[in-house]
Amino acid sequence: MVGSGWDAAQLPRLRRVGVVGTGLIGTSIGLALSAQGVEVLLRDADEAQVAIAAKMGAGLAWAAGERVEHAVVATPLPTIATEIRALARGGLADTVSDAGSVKVRPLVEGVQLGCDLSTWCPAHPIAGRERHGAVSARADLFAERVWAVCPVPHTGAAALHATVALALACGATPVRTTPQRHDEAMATVSHVPQLVASALAGVLVGLSPREVPLAGQGFRDTTRLADSDAELWAGIVEGNRGPIAARMRALGSRLTALADVLDDDAADDVTAAVIGLMRDGHAGRALLPRKAGATARSWGWVGVVLDDRPGQLAAIVGLISTWDINIEDVGPFEHSLDAPAGIVELAVDPAVADSLVDRLTCTGWTAYRRS
Repeated sequence: MVGSGWDAAQLPRLRRVGVVGTGLIGTSIGLALSAQGVEVLLRDADEAQVAIAAKMGAGLAWAAGERVEHAVVATPLPTIATEIRALARGGLADTVSDAGSVKVRPLVEGVQLGCDLSTWCPAHPIAGRERHGAVSARADLFAERVWAVCPVPHTGAAALHATVALALACGATPVRTTPQRHDEAMATVSHVPQLVASALAGVLVGLSPREVPLAGQGFRDTTRLADSDAELWAGIVEGNRGPIAARMRALGSRLTALADVLDDDAADDVTAAVIGLMRDGHAGRALLPRKAGATARSWGWVGVVLDDRPGQLAAIVGLISTWDINIEDVGPFEHSLDAPAGIVELAVDPAVADSLVDRLTCTGWTAYRRS
């Protein structure tokens, strides 16, 4: 079995794949497939983008009439259904998938245009960068990332299996869901965060030049998404407007409720409201899976103090492995350049976290259980 329960025996070996749209996602798909020995053909309304993608090694220009086994449409959301219909009418691909970050809207448009749903498997590689265009593409963009696979009842087995094979060839983990659930989830974890980051970054415009330098790393981290392409995101938000509106109202109501407490309530009430909001945030962060496609669960985090000398991290990992304890994740190494030691936090099964602290302490390491 591969990915999220996919049977490898059912999956085709892709030899020739077409990519429509040579922006960041399409070119990155081409680079990833080309690295696996797959022949990739590229097309885009902007021939200059095709030339850049080809020069980078993502494939060759797709000549008129050439057929492929599978084609992936990685164009802006409003054009996905049109491009899929064009591929079908031209008889250019046996099966197709797409890479759009909204799934229901293109499907509705595809039905209206008369697309053959049996040969189309809606999908979405959940990866990206703030930068866009072929020049920003990377062969490892999808490595260990989730690739949402969203078939509908009409989707044929050949289209589904080719889409899963495509995701695996790009190094991603295919995860099956429905178009509606995909769009509702993406509104929460992707679309609203983009809008919040942009709105937050926008408040800098109202500050004086003397105040802007006061923005620290936290502000920069929180607003990183604000550098994303505005026109691209306008299409995404318009295409998923219902779920986004519902989640923005829910988020806004929480912030408004906190603002009301700050305006009118006593100090104890303010403290309770802030603690409640932040503890909800802690609980939400704890639900995030640390591995692509993994089931979300809570780990026990054990911190270990490491001396600032070579081999310390390898030594602690090697020691724990001799105790048959699996390290599920490794947190960032907290270390100041002028400090003689640093701290690394390791995620393990909560059932063994306390005993791991005891064993490390007994063998001379300084360790603790993170609360």
